[in-house]
Amino acid sequence: MTAVYLLVWKHELTAGDEGSYERTLAAQKEKCLKFIREKAIDESQAVFYTSRSDLFRDVERDRVARLVIHDIGRLAATPGDMEGVLFELQMRKVSILCVEGEGPAK
Repeated sequence: MTAVYLLVWKHELTAGDEGSYERTLAAQKEKCLKFIREKAIDESQAVFYTSRSDLFRDVERDRVARLVIHDIGRLAATPGDMEGVLFELQMRKVSILCVEGEGPAK
């Protein structure tokens, strides 16, 4: 399956959001869906995650073939954590596709 991980950092919210992540998550989801369509990936096989622990539970169960993410920085908050996350994804042979920015694959 194709996992799509959506994450919005608190500092990305605007005053108009009034503390709600809905608008920003919806915009990020639409960008990821557009990317999936452009790459001719089967959209019906996409599963959306907003919880990293839920995502990695499925990664550990070998259910995830590829991960679509807005940008690689959304996977972890610290360099050490990022190293661990990328190692786990590589070990499980999960392809990482970044909508924006640098990443292992684009």
